[in-house]
Amino acid sequence: MTTSQAFYAQSGKWLDRIMEESPVLATQMGEHRYDTKLGDHSLQAQERLMAVVRGMQDDLADMDTAAWDNDAKIDHTLLTQIFKSLVRGYDKQRTHRRNPGEVLDTVTGGVMFLIMKEFAPLPERLACALARAREIPQVLADGRKNLILKEVPRVWAETALETAQTTPMLFTALLPAMAQQATPESAEEWSEVGQRAAEAIQSYAEFLRDEVLPVASGSFAVGTDLFNEILREDHMVDYDADRLLETGWAQLRLTRKLMEDVAREIDPSKTVRELLEEAKADHPSAEGLLQAYRDAMQAAKQFVIDREIASIPEQESLRIVETPVYLRPIIPYAAYMPAGILEDAQEGIFVVTPVDADAPADEQEEKLKGHFHIKLPVTALHEAYPGHHLQLTWSNRNEALPRRMGSFLATLFIEGWAFYCEELMEELGFISEPVQRLGRLSDQLWRAARIILDVSLHTRGMTVDEAVDFLVNECQLERSNAVAEVRRYTMTPTQPQSYLMGKLQILDLIDDLKKTRPEATLREIHDAILKAGSLPPRLMRRALLGSG
Repeated sequence: MTTSQAFYAQSGKWLDRIMEESPVLATQMGEHRYDTKLGDHSLQAQERLMAVVRGMQDDLADMDTAAWDNDAKIDHTLLTQIFKSLVRGYDKQRTHRRNPGEVLDTVTGGVMFLIMKEFAPLPERLACALARAREIPQVLADGRKNLILKEVPRVWAETALETAQTTPMLFTALLPAMAQQATPESAEEWSEVGQRAAEAIQSYAEFLRDEVLPVASGSFAVGTDLFNEILREDHMVDYDADRLLETGWAQLRLTRKLMEDVAREIDPSKTVRELLEEAKADHPSAEGLLQAYRDAMQAAKQFVIDREIASIPEQESLRIVETPVYLRPIIPYAAYMPAGILEDAQEGIFVVTPVDADAPADEQEEKLKGHFHIKLPVTALHEAYPGHHLQLTWSNRNEALPRRMGSFLATLFIEGWAFYCEELMEELGFISEPVQRLGRLSDQLWRAARIILDVSLHTRGMTVDEAVDFLVNECQLERSNAVAEVRRYTMTPTQPQSYLMGKLQILDLIDDLKKTRPEATLREIHDAILKAGSLPPRLMRRALLGSG
């Protein structure tokens, strides 16, 4: 019989094996033994890795957990579901054969993780980045061979092409310039290696334009059966696509009514759309955008401390920087990059997509409308305090490695928690003006729309253009931002529903916790949830209530 101690020891060995085969993932998680490698991305190497994961699955299935304590049983279930998700994605979604953007994410992310995460002196990180840059031509060559061109969805090819067209400057300009300042002796080598990397990326872009796009006719939709399987296995919920779609429409109608009520409170003579458009006109300048987010993040953190909403762990920090160029096509506003699950110092990174100074004035104004002032506090609390950054920092402090790995699976809790925090901070007064409430509800409308689009794109035959029109017409998103949103939805089935559906499950969990712990303060309840780690809500219930 396998003991729980043996299970935890084996979990560490399994993760080491996966990181050895996936060096970029290792860097992202905070393991730096493989920082000079991008890894083998041939089809044979990927088959080898999946054979390893299947073996891990079998080992987990053979363990007798009857005598283990509740936490160990939860961790065993969590790890089982993570491995099942990896195998399912490889066997059924097959993005390694169908998404030309994956290999681009590897080569660009593999370098940018080294630059953005300040875990070592810059010269050391640049040396690792240089070693990885040397491998880029081979990795992209393998990526070409892996693709089945006719199975590539056109929207994925278009997204990858846009990314490939913006990436070469990373290797011809940004990194050589950094090397010139930090390690002048390596500048010439960086120039040569960077040029070869850029040429390989440019060649890949031509391949996408000339060979992939003309024949790309695959479907991005996973279909009803697989969609329901992902809901059932990854998120561990008992609703299916049909019920989910019903909930999405019900939440959209409810939120729209709440918005109309608030609008009448603000100005009975104006519609919701008119009030939001007026609010969007009040935004930071392009030059002041980054500082506006920094101020909002600090205000949210101080509010959490002053109101005793949740404890702030030691050795956490948040750095706010501009979005790297290659990520801007898929991050229209801003995004949070968490610290790795193995890192001691938990420094999150919040990226803000700047406005293109060379764009026409009307395009710049359209982008800035996405950062209007009443929205900044909502974004700050969602992404930072008490939202993603605080939650993931606590999760990464969990002593159990499987619990930290839960962030690979538990999007329903992770996104639901951050969305729950929006309404919580409104109730506590951080968002206090009626127009701010209207802005918060407009984000809730968007999250309800995500449920509808998630199901409709993947199980109801909705097209990309129809989904974009839906976001523009129903949620008043700017079209360029709606395009970026929908592109992501096509690649991440069931993730877009996580925000609002996760929030609803967390609200139910907190109600039950209050009933069983009537003497507990709000901070004690929140701390109990945060310290349990990143878990699907069903497992979170088992951890905190002993059932679920």
